[in-house]
Amino acid sequence: MKSLAILFSLLIVVPLFGQTGNLKGIVTDGENPIPLANVIIINTSFGAGTDEDGKYRINQIPVGNYQARFTSIGHETKVLDISITTNKTLELNVVLRESAIEVEAVEVTGKKHQDQRDTRTSLIDLNPRDAKVLPGAVEDVFRTLQSLPGVLAPNDFSSQLIVRGSGPDQNLIVLDDIEVFNPYRLYGVVSMFNPDAVSDVNLISGGFPAKYGDRLSAVLDVTNREGNPSHNLIGSLNASIVSANLVLEGKNPFNLHGSWLVNSRRTYYDLVIEPFVKNAGLVDDNTSFPNFYDFQTKLVIGPYNGHKILFDGIISRDGVDVVSGKERNTPDSIGIYNVTRNDLAGIAWHYSPNKNFMNKFIVSYYKNNGTTDFESEVLDPSLNRNSFENSIPDTLAPYLLNFNFNGIFSYYKYSIDDKLTLISGDHIFDAGAGVDFLESVIDFNFDLDPELKAIFAANPQFRAVLSSLKDIKYYNRYHAYVQDNYKLTSRFFFQPSLRLDYYDILDKVYLAPRVSFSYALDEITTLRAMWGLYFQSPGYEKLRDGGVLYDLSNKYTHQLTAERAAHYVIGIERWLSSEWNVKLEGYYKDFGNLYEQKVVQGSRYFTEPIPGKDQRYPSGWTLPAIVKGDSVTQIPVDGSYGEAYGLEFFLGKKNILPDSKLSGWISYSLAFADRVQDGIKYPFRFDQRNTLNVVLDYRINDWLEFGLRWQYGSGFPYSEPQRIKPRIIFADMNLDGTPETPVIATRKGTENSNGEKQVIYDVYFGNRKLNARKPEYHRLDVRVNFSADYWNLDWVFYLDVINIYNHSNVIGYDYYITDNLTLGRDATTMFPIIPTLGFRVKF
Repeated sequence: MKSLAILFSLLIVVPLFGQTGNLKGIVTDGENPIPLANVIIINTSFGAGTDEDGKYRINQIPVGNYQARFTSIGHETKVLDISITTNKTLELNVVLRESAIEVEAVEVTGKKHQDQRDTRTSLIDLNPRDAKVLPGAVEDVFRTLQSLPGVLAPNDFSSQLIVRGSGPDQNLIVLDDIEVFNPYRLYGVVSMFNPDAVSDVNLISGGFPAKYGDRLSAVLDVTNREGNPSHNLIGSLNASIVSANLVLEGKNPFNLHGSWLVNSRRTYYDLVIEPFVKNAGLVDDNTSFPNFYDFQTKLVIGPYNGHKILFDGIISRDGVDVVSGKERNTPDSIGIYNVTRNDLAGIAWHYSPNKNFMNKFIVSYYKNNGTTDFESEVLDPSLNRNSFENSIPDTLAPYLLNFNFNGIFSYYKYSIDDKLTLISGDHIFDAGAGVDFLESVIDFNFDLDPELKAIFAANPQFRAVLSSLKDIKYYNRYHAYVQDNYKLTSRFFFQPSLRLDYYDILDKVYLAPRVSFSYALDEITTLRAMWGLYFQSPGYEKLRDGGVLYDLSNKYTHQLTAERAAHYVIGIERWLSSEWNVKLEGYYKDFGNLYEQKVVQGSRYFTEPIPGKDQRYPSGWTLPAIVKGDSVTQIPVDGSYGEAYGLEFFLGKKNILPDSKLSGWISYSLAFADRVQDGIKYPFRFDQRNTLNVVLDYRINDWLEFGLRWQYGSGFPYSEPQRIKPRIIFADMNLDGTPETPVIATRKGTENSNGEKQVIYDVYFGNRKLNARKPEYHRLDVRVNFSADYWNLDWVFYLDVINIYNHSNVIGYDYYITDNLTLGRDATTMFPIIPTLGFRVKF
């Protein structure tokens, strides 16, 4: 902590780099100032917007001669020559006359600066290009965000976002003003967002404003870009050894103002890998490997006299059909059939009759549904798997346990939203209201071997209760919000806001006040802080990310209250030069009324060893005795609470100056997160105390670019077992289906001379829960891009290598019973070294 503070202090006082000057002035229409006008230095990434007084300022522009472009909706565009001199501020006042000319969309490259008036804390504004070139991110938006401060991944196989001590079910995901429940593809490996088709990616990791609600932790707000209205047809193709991505776009036909864009992605594991695996006999011939495809489109009509209509559409399918083959060398066998669908349709009407008024009216439909049929025989977890490798499958029957599941789910959402922005004097006023009509259908059926149930019940890391559940639920959510960004002084901006939510699943109303401010210490240093209340309702649509199956029947939900969190955030940001910026932020989240599974009094059975007896057989143990114990149910109760707090540091570098070659960032997070359940305090399951990311990109010349990403994280908590114990099952059942006679389980074919079979042992955790830490995580990814011009097309060929030094990062442990009745352990690891080749071409 002390060294971090010293480093931050040193960075604050670093002198500005290079020879630079400034540009400032006022933009008016001849009589009145023009707020929100754009001032762009052409062929650079320098720019600014005017404030409510029409004033603008652009700092630290490299010395030289440029052209400055001034634009504003409803006004003419002006381009003026300027000359920037060392340590001087050029004052340029510009008059833009009113005009009926419609302003076309302008593509701005480079990362945008957060305006000093913007009071949002914890804002991460991701440049989509970073997702396309970041090593090891498989060109995915979510995996790119996982390299930024406060954001973690559960493991290498998941693109879920763990944000500041909160679960992925507590994040709100929004695409073009439409909430989506399942933003993942390929069963969580990648996200639905295509970096070639998005224009803005904003993650607010804490303290988000009142326009967002029904989540406790963070907001990811993504905007798909509009098509290019300057061409009839242009596009790009990106292909690697496992997937392909095609983007097509252009202006509307028939002289219709606006543009269109379509993009489609598909994996081809089923086309490339599947034939080799089938030929090896590892799967049956009727198997299909995991694959997904999606099709996304955006159509824009307008603007016409301040009116613009936008259409969004998404069709997505994930599928897998796998049956284990007879030639497999592992004891387990599985059969999986799964199809998951994600469909979205939305229409938005944007109306802006003048520069001070903007209204959005959005109607949308979203569906996420799927079908699963899972059948398996798994090796008894108490056995050492290595002892059964290459065994003949037909000889394994005494050692296998059955686990079968089939289910369907459907989540439907119909939404109507209206969002208004009004600029008046020193105020930027926002208000909105909306309603979501939700329908959920679930039908889950579990069929487990009784011995497997006993194993799950004994493991505190296994959080789900695998009981069949069927429900059809209709529920609505209503919301309204108001907020006002008020300029108190030329440097101090204050934003109070209030959100109202009514959840009819709970039949309760909630008010969530939030307050934030920003203070410009000088023209390049901004202090921001906020406080706010947040609420989250229950819903089957949130359970996928939560990892726990709750029964949300009316008899249970009407007894609940909404989950609650209070956020406290303070941070400071300083631009050290036009290319370097540094940010330090501290946060505290106070969670309450968190849902957990209701625990009821039940019974459990135990047995003790008999001194002097052979404990490999039942005669070495006392008869099972019944004692009071706890039984976990699917009934939700709001009895848990917790906290998350930490400090985050970020140092970023952009390529702005003509001779600049290096870009990237370094981020460090010191974080603490815990939960209290049943009066006992545990670390949060994704509590990672120290996280470090180093991302560097170096352009060697105009055709060669090299990048690397190194990640480090202290280990997640896990539950370490206490000892072994005999497995207790029930030999008989009563007529009503309840168990009658507990006995010690034994294994067939292990009889001694007295006819006794050997005891089956289980791993026993006792009351230990999240009492140990996994090893430290670290991984180095590298990427090399080669640019070329063939057939008058722009090509990029790339080599991307994940985990180049092949470090074994542990995702978990498999425990088993050794021959001498002690605990054995094998580590399960994440990605090994994985090279990928691909190319991207624009046409």
